[in-house]
This record gives sequence, structure tokens and C-alpha cells, in this order.
Amino acid sequence: MTKTNRKNWGGTTTAAQVSALCLLGLFIIPIAPGLAQRAQAAPQDPGSDGADNVRLVGYHDLQGRQSLQLTARSDAANGNWLYVGHQPNNRSAPTSGDDAGGVNEAQMNPVTGEMEINGTSLIDITDPAHPVLKWHIPGSASANHRSVSVVYDYKHNGTGHDYLVRSADDGTNFRFEVFDITDRATNPKNIKLVSEIKGTPPNSCGPGCGGPFVIRAHKGYWSEDSGYYYTASGEPGFRNTLLHVWDMRNPSEPKFVGRAWLPGMKETEDKALYQGQYVHHPIIDEANNRMYIGFRNASGLMGAWDISDKTKDPKPVWSYDNNPPNRGPHTLTPIVYDQLPNFGKDALPRTYLFMTEEAGGTPDMAPCPVGVRTRAYMFDVTSGTPTQVSQWEVPVGDFCDKGGRFGPHQHAEFVNGRLNRHENRIAWIAYFNAGVRVLDLSNPYNLRELGYYIPKTNAMSHPMAEGQKTAIQINDVTIDHRGLAYATDRVGTGLFIFEYTGPKPQVAGRP
Repeated sequence: MTKTNRKNWGGTTTAAQVSALCLLGLFIIPIAPGLAQRAQAAPQDPGSDGADNVRLVGYHDLQGRQSLQLTARSDAANGNWLYVGHQPNNRSAPTSGDDAGGVNEAQMNPVTGEMEINGTSLIDITDPAHPVLKWHIPGSASANHRSVSVVYDYKHNGTGHDYLVRSADDGTNFRFEVFDITDRATNPKNIKLVSEIKGTPPNSCGPGCGGPFVIRAHKGYWSEDSGYYYTASGEPGFRNTLLHVWDMRNPSEPKFVGRAWLPGMKETEDKALYQGQYVHHPIIDEANNRMYIGFRNASGLMGAWDISDKTKDPKPVWSYDNNPPNRGPHTLTPIVYDQLPNFGKDALPRTYLFMTEEAGGTPDMAPCPVGVRTRAYMFDVTSGTPTQVSQWEVPVGDFCDKGGRFGPHQHAEFVNGRLNRHENRIAWIAYFNAGVRVLDLSNPYNLRELGYYIPKTNAMSHPMAEGQKTAIQINDVTIDHRGLAYATDRVGTGLFIFEYTGPKPQVAGRP
């Protein structure tokens, strides 16, 4: 069989695979690592609508399933895996919103030969040039299963098993589902549901406060180290989604522990303090006993909580209202700098927060009717009170005419399933129709773009909403143990695997 040579990520590309990729407009051209590609639209890469210092390593069609959150986990004992949380298949009636409850049509899963509702995909990424979809855990009718978090070799219940938890939100029923995925590599049919989280104890926060979830089971993070699970979910007695903490040391019997919110969100509190905000998802830094939250919707609010005592409600440390509010903070990651320009030794080290907002539905879709664009920010939080020190955004250009959302969704908050501390001073941002963007964070006061890649759409892509042109909608990005970035698309285009090939930022104290 004829083979085409390419960079060796564990295999070669056969002639048949080349033909398949060409049909999708996604043939991958090898480029030597570290070689800067300065062309706006690299002609030798027909899958790109523009690229600079980023090359496409691999691709998977994900069976055409619309996708959101990614979690990559690799180690010698458990192999190399990528977990993909899917959103509803709404090709026949696309909507601009984030919540479920609309159309969710089944799609064919060639692995089982069954038509399956979008749920959660398990991808073997041992060879990132040729990712293999090993299993798909079907979803529920009309449900959004956007969130996925995994733990391996679980010590807290003495089993050593591997578990996955995902969100399930159909607009009426809200829950988090826990699966035992220990046999995913050898016998994935053995993957089984072991428990569900459907709400908090009734009256646990006052009369009529607490009970079955009534709004959003959005996203969460399960700590392998502590065994606690942190979720964005809504319960009776609150005006919107808040933060809940669960003891998941026994995954078969999750136990409610506590909650966190900002003043005005509880129905018994002064409504004048409520800006319409809701907890999007928590960013957990257990090593430093911190939890960070961005509040989406009408507010520009974000905050930090002390989580040193996990048996009680997290304690507020600070909150901050970022203005202009845009569409609200989405992802926040802490970064410690041991050296900085213009700072003496007595002022170091310093802690910063890198924050990306999420571009909204109608406000940030063509023709971008709201005047203020969403962007990325850097804050100095060394003293405990955030001070904004810089901003960065992609120039508008013609992105507001291309269709779909324009602006960031999130940045990669995990590296191999652990909190991304940006030790290499690089940030990968999912920027909807502007593709993936790579930033230099080496100087928090001067954020610079290092590269980008904008994939083309293909036959599986569909408009983001009725009346919109079909455009790429890069929805989520994460990083694996090799430093490769994985990005999903909101409109069914597939999974993209990228390598940054440009100059590396200088990191103080390192060669």
C-alpha cells in the first residue's frame, strides 16, 4: 500500500486516509517543528482559512456531533485519552443560545451501528495524527451533555476504578451523571452509570431553599486529589445558577457539602444587588486553597473563594466587577511570576489572573450589533484585590460579516487534565469564527499574539443560528501531555489537533 510521509506522531498516513481528508478539505501538510508560517492563508494547507505559527496535526469528524468541553488525560498506566462533551444535534433548527430543550436528533455511531443522541465521546489520542473514537456514551433526548470531567485510579473508595461525570440538561430536568469507565479500553460496553446528582437537600439554605435543580446543570470539576466535585447548578431559593460542592469520595453516593454565590443572588437578599449574573463554572486550585468563578450574563463579575475547609461553604475572598461588562467572564486561570520587568525582588513573586469572556449569542453574531467586543484580560491579584493591567482582542476585520459568533469562548484551563498554570507563558484561546489564537503571557502588561489557525468548515458544518452564514465556531480548547492543543467546533465540523510551531516565549529562570 502506498504511504505518504508526514511528521511521525506514531504513524503514517495511508493513501486512503489522504483521500478522505481531502474530501473534507482537511488534508494535513507536514511542517517542520519550529518553522514560522507567516502567510495569512497558507496555500499548502487547504484545510485552513488562515494560519500563523500553528499547524494542523490531526483531525476527527466526531461523527458530525456538535461539541463543547474537552478533557485530555494521559499516563503510562491508563493510556492516552480525550473526552468530548457534546451539545444537542440541532442542524434542522439551529439556535444561538447555550441551553438545551430544543431539537436533538440522533446520529449514526458506526462503532455500534446504532443511531444515538449526542452524549460523550471517548477518543484514543495515542497517535494524535490519527485519533480513534473508541466509544460514545449516548445522551438523553433534548439534553445538553456539554461538560465532562474524569478521575483515574480512584483511591477514595478503595476500588482504583476510573470515573467520568458529565452534565445532563434538557431545559426541564437537570442532573450530573457519574459513570464507571474503567473498562473503556478493553470492553467499553461495560461502561455503566453508577449515580446521579439531581439537587440539594430541601430547606438546606432556609425554608423553601434547596431541592431538585430548577435551572442549569452546566459544568463542573471533579478533583482526583480530594474527591470533591464542584458544579454550576441552580436550586430553589436562588435567582440563578450558583456554585455547589459535593463529596464524591464514594461516587455511588454523592453527598452535598456546600454552596457559594454573590450577594443578591439568593431570593431573600436585596434584588438591587442582582445584575442577572450566574455562575458559569468553577476553576479549582486546591494546591492554593482557591476557587475562582466568572459570572456570565449581564454582569462583569468574578470572584475568588477560600476552599481550605471543604466540609463547609467556601469563604469569599474578593469579588470584582469588570466594566464595561460585555457578556461576562468565562474562564480565569492563576499565574505566578517570579520575575517581571520593572519589579524589584521585594515585590516578587506576584500572582495574576488571565481571564477570557465568552462571546454571547445575538450580541456577538453577525452583524455584531452590540458595540463593545468581548476579549481577554490580565489582572494583578497579588494583594487580594484585582487590578486590571492589560487587555487583548482579535481585530474585528471582517469577522462580524462571516457568520456565527465572533469573540472568545474560553482559554485552555487544563494541561493533561490538571489546572493550566501557564508555566510556558502560552495561552490557547477558542475564538469562535476567528479559530484558535495563541498568546504570549510572558509579560502580563503586554499580551501579544504568537499565532493562530482558522479551520475551514466542511460538509458536516451548519449555521450557528437561522439567518446566519455557516462559519467555523471553535468552542473549546485543551492541552495534552505533549503540549498539543485540541479544539472542538460548535457547529459539527469536528475535532482539530494543533501544534504551535513558532518561537517560544522567554520564561524567567529557564533556558
